[in-house]
Amino acid sequence: MKRFRWNSIILTVLVFSLLSFGNLAIASSDGKGNQGGSEIAVTIDKRPIYFDVAPQQIDGRVMVPLRAIFESLGAEVGWDGSTQTITGKKDDIAVTLRLNDTKAEVGSKTVTLDVAATQIEGRTFVPARFVAESFGADVKWNESLKQVIITTGAAAPEGHYYFIYNSQKVTAQDMASIKLFANKFRQTYNVLLDAAQYKTATELYDALKTEQKKLGGTVAGIQIFGLASDVPSFTYTHKMKFLPANFEWDGVEENKEKKFVSDLLYANFKNDSKYLKDVSVYGIVQENLPISVIPEWPVSRLPLTKGEIAKYIDNYDAYRKQSEGKSVPTVAVSAPYQIQDGYAQDDIALFIKRLTEDEFGLFKDTERRTYYKDHAMNLTKENKVGVMDLVVDGRGDKNGAEQDKVLFFDRNSVVDLNANYYTAFLWGFDAAADLDANSVVHDGLSKGKMINPIAHTVPQFGRGVLNYLWLPVPTPEGEKDGDWNDYVAVDKEHLEMDNPFFFVYKYYEAIESGKTRLQSFFEADAAYATLTVANKNTSRFLFGFECMYSAAGFENLFSMHYLGLADYE
Repeated sequence: MKRFRWNSIILTVLVFSLLSFGNLAIASSDGKGNQGGSEIAVTIDKRPIYFDVAPQQIDGRVMVPLRAIFESLGAEVGWDGSTQTITGKKDDIAVTLRLNDTKAEVGSKTVTLDVAATQIEGRTFVPARFVAESFGADVKWNESLKQVIITTGAAAPEGHYYFIYNSQKVTAQDMASIKLFANKFRQTYNVLLDAAQYKTATELYDALKTEQKKLGGTVAGIQIFGLASDVPSFTYTHKMKFLPANFEWDGVEENKEKKFVSDLLYANFKNDSKYLKDVSVYGIVQENLPISVIPEWPVSRLPLTKGEIAKYIDNYDAYRKQSEGKSVPTVAVSAPYQIQDGYAQDDIALFIKRLTEDEFGLFKDTERRTYYKDHAMNLTKENKVGVMDLVVDGRGDKNGAEQDKVLFFDRNSVVDLNANYYTAFLWGFDAAADLDANSVVHDGLSKGKMINPIAHTVPQFGRGVLNYLWLPVPTPEGEKDGDWNDYVAVDKEHLEMDNPFFFVYKYYEAIESGKTRLQSFFEADAAYATLTVANKNTSRFLFGFECMYSAAGFENLFSMHYLGLADYE
C-alpha cells in the first residue's frame, strides 16, 4: 500500500489558491444557522468518516467535529479541561486552539478561524476550512450531496474493512468509540454494518457477501464488536473416532449434541451459506462438502458487550502508547501436561525456545523469559515490570489455566494483573469457549489489562501438538544393525505433518518480519489452513499406528481466534 508523509511545508500553501471558501458558506434556512435536510457527510481521500455527532451548518459555515477529523488524518488529539484547550499533533505539526476563541496556533503561525470553536453535545466543532489550514489538506463542498470532501494527496483506500456491531448491544459511548476507531484505518474503505437484524451467522454472512458484491473490489478485513450472542458466530460439531482395540484410523464421526462456536468462516466469501449451518468436520473430511476454510482476510472479534466496548478501545489506545518504540519481551508461563516418556509434547514454551535455534532463527532481538513453577507469583512480578507479550500454556477451561488441578491464570487473577498492559497468547485450554461473558478472556478484556488475546474456543488436549516424534534413527554406535527408533525433536519438515506448532512457527516468523499481531495471526492461520486442507486425505504412520491427523487440524482451525481489535497504522 502507498503511504503519504505529511510535510510542514504544506502549511504555507493554504487552500485559498485551490478553491473559494465561499463554497463552504451555506445560507441558513431555520434562522439559527442550521440548514434542514439530510445529514452532512464527510470523506477523506474517498473514505467515509463516521461521527457520533454529525457535522453542522452554523452561521452559514460547515462545522465538523475536530477530534474525528484530526484522528482520521492520523493526528493525536489532546484535551485540557482546565483551560478548555484542544491540541492536535502529527509528525512535526502541532495545532492548538481553545473553545469560543477564533484564534488558533498551527506550528509557529497564528490562524484566524471563520467561526470560533464551539461545543455541541460534548464535541468540539471547528470550521471545515480550519482542517485545510491545520494539516495542508484540500477541502471542497458538494452542495448536491451535502458532502465535505477532504483530500490529502494520499493514495485512495485499498479494500473494504467491515466493522460489525449490534446497535441493540452497545451504548451511545460504545458506538461513538467504534466510529472513532474505524476512522483510524486510513488505508481502507471502512464500512459500518449493524448486525441487529441477523439472528444467525449464515444470515450475516449472506448480508456481507451481498454488500461486498455491491461495493466491488476486495475485502481488507472484518472486525466484530460483541459476544457471540450479540453478533452471531458459526457453530460446528466435531468428534474424532478411533477403533478402541488397536487405535487404527476409522475416520471422523459426528457428535451433534455438542456445538462449538467459530468465526473462521467469516474469513472468505467462497462458500454457499446452505453448507454453513452447524458445520461439521465430518462433513468436510468424510463427505467432502464444498466448504472452504482457508482465510483470505483477517477476522478479529472483541467479545465484549454493552457498556464494555468504549473502555476497552481506550485501553487499546493506551497500550499502543505504552508499548510504542519499546522492545516488548515474550514471557511464557507453561504448565505442560501431555508427557510422553518424559518428553513434554505440548509445551509451547519449549517449542518457542527451539525457535531461537539456528534452524528457525527467530527471536533474534526479542528478550524471552520462561517459567515452569510459581506461575501466579511470576505472572504478578512480570506484570509489574512493564508491558509484555504473555504466553500461557496449560490444561484448563474457560475459567483459566491450571497446573496440578490448581488454577494459576484465571478470572480473578486477570483482574489483578493491572499494573501494565499485556498481549496474550493462550494455548491449550478453551479460554474463550462460547465467546460469551463467562470466560477468562472476557474478564481479562473487560476488567483487567489484557490486550488482543489469541485463544481457543475448544480445549486443545493435544490434538497433534508434538515437540518430539518417534521416528527411525541410525543404528546407535556399538549396537547391532536393526530397526532403531527414538524421539526426534521436530524440525521444519516435521511441522508440516499436521502439527499445530506449524501455526506457532508461522506466527512468530511473521512477527519477526515486522508484521502486526493480527496480520501475523492471519498469515499463520492461512498457512496452517492450506496445510491442513492439503493433508486432508494423507495418512501417516506415527507412534505405531496409522492416522489421518489433519482431522484434528480442522478442529484447531475452527478453535483459534484473534480476540480484540484490528491494528491500525
